[in-house]
Amino acid sequence: MSRNYIFSTLANDQTYQNWVAGDGGIPLPTHKVFVKGGAGVANDRLVTPLGVSTEVTDTDLAELEKNVVFQQHVKGGFVVVRSKSADAEKVASDMNRADKSAPLTPANILDQAPEGMAVATNG
Repeated sequence: MSRNYIFSTLANDQTYQNWVAGDGGIPLPTHKVFVKGGAGVANDRLVTPLGVSTEVTDTDLAELEKNVVFQQHVKGGFVVVRSKSADAEKVASDMNRADKSAPLTPANILDQAPEGMAVATNG
């Protein structure tokens, strides 16, 4: 079994859940895969990583590739799949880091302020 690595620049952990139609069309959960998040969020050691990685099995990867939300995250550039381990920070440097759930920074606040609105800064 080969090793697969999911690199993420999402601020939050993700659990990707797949479903099948059960009796009467009621959806039943099948396979779920947990992928670490935390990019752009200070951890308990006050380190703010640019990206994080999660090792998954071949079976997990096959299920992830069927998941619509996972596909959207890949398409958006927030998640990348690699077959070899690498430094998550280096991989993340080429990925999208504009996750809407990421904490606001002073630059974000200035960018998002409506035109004409006064924004106080410490500079």
